[in-house]
Amino acid sequence: MLSTVQAFFRQRAGMFFVLLAILFGFMGASEHYGFALFFLTDALGMFYLAVIWTCYTILCCHFINNLWTQPEYAFIYQTRIWPDHLRLGRYFLMALAFLQPILFYSFYLGDIARQDKLLHKIWPIFIFYILLSLTITLLAEWRIRNPQMFSSRTKSTTVWPFPRPVSWIYWSIEWLVREKGLTVLCCKTGAIGVVVCTLIYYQTDDYDIRLPAIGFSLAYLLNIGLSFEHFFWENGIWLWNRSLPVSASSRFSRIVLIHALLLMPETLIGLRYQVVSVSELTQLYGLGLASVLLFHACLYKNSRSLEDTLKPVLSGFFILTLLILYKVPVWGIAGAGLMGSYYVFTRYYSSTHIRPW
Repeated sequence: MLSTVQAFFRQRAGMFFVLLAILFGFMGASEHYGFALFFLTDALGMFYLAVIWTCYTILCCHFINNLWTQPEYAFIYQTRIWPDHLRLGRYFLMALAFLQPILFYSFYLGDIARQDKLLHKIWPIFIFYILLSLTITLLAEWRIRNPQMFSSRTKSTTVWPFPRPVSWIYWSIEWLVREKGLTVLCCKTGAIGVVVCTLIYYQTDDYDIRLPAIGFSLAYLLNIGLSFEHFFWENGIWLWNRSLPVSASSRFSRIVLIHALLLMPETLIGLRYQVVSVSELTQLYGLGLASVLLFHACLYKNSRSLEDTLKPVLSGFFILTLLILYKVPVWGIAGAGLMGSYYVFTRYYSSTHIRPW
């Protein structure tokens, strides 16, 4: 549980943060109820539900298979000394822990089925859940019976007709896309969804800039998973870059440019809808950039896991919302955020204690 299940949820914290933000921030109770009725009543509802759950199970199996081939996980093969029934039973409990999101949603479907008197429609989910749990259990048993103390597979590489740019910024973004592609996809999907809904709602009446400021701020803050992964890349993997003769100001400017590029997709959506003016969109972009940079700079002050930073982020978003509602200029908040992030970064960067990841 500690070495495998907890590692899975810790490493996929950014992905789960975005999914939770979409499911409980972007979608309301009526949308959840509509999806539940679709799964319970449509002829293909259970089929689509099984496909979604199977994709999640494949993600879990892929994680286990890769994790247990790492050298530091050689101890896991000592579980072969357990009796077969004990080992399979513990693997099954591990599978149940991996499938916690599915279990919780099953409870929600059961509650909806009870309210709408559709309990006779819910029996397939028990079969799905047992089969998916057995899939993870058998995968773990197969991995143990076929030990691989280190990963000898080489990743397939694409030969580009041009050399890779010698660029700090390019290397950082390339690592995010290549190694954390699922997190990038989920972050961008959630952020773009929030931006689109904000713009659609904004054009229904004569609102001022405060409404899009709150909506865009939430959308930009959904990228903190990417910001955290970039921090992990520079301070947990690419350690030798800290010994390069580069000033803190230059490092901060590079971090600003990297985050500016990461926040560009959802900003371009605002240009496409042409609901807010270019000057207003520039202020919103600066506000989002300042918010994410302040989060990134605070990681150097106190290096923690992403789960531990969610509460301060939510508190900061609440304070930001109050400032916007009390008509504090958006450009003023953005400027103060940028200066604050620069101050925090330059003060705490050199004193950052690198923790083992």
